[in-house]
Amino acid sequence: MHHKQEFYGSTTVGERGQIVLPAKLRKAFRLKRGDKLLVIGMPGATHITLLKADMVNEFFEAMTGHIEQMRANLTEKGD
Repeated sequence: MHHKQEFYGSTTVGERGQIVLPAKLRKAFRLKRGDKLLVIGMPGATHITLLKADMVNEFFEAMTGHIEQMRANLTEKGD
């Protein structure tokens, strides 16, 4: 499934390295004060990625459950 890219505005890096996320982006992603964001990038790359930390945590918890179920299925078939 491909999602259309959306332009949410622009921001400027301040003298302390801080940025303000555009209101349109905050509203679209339901970001609120105190939300943790993970910042991911590769040195030399042309982009960075922001991920909501709570969503990443939920993803890993869900995957852990799936992995445990797959492990149990493999163990049953190996008997």
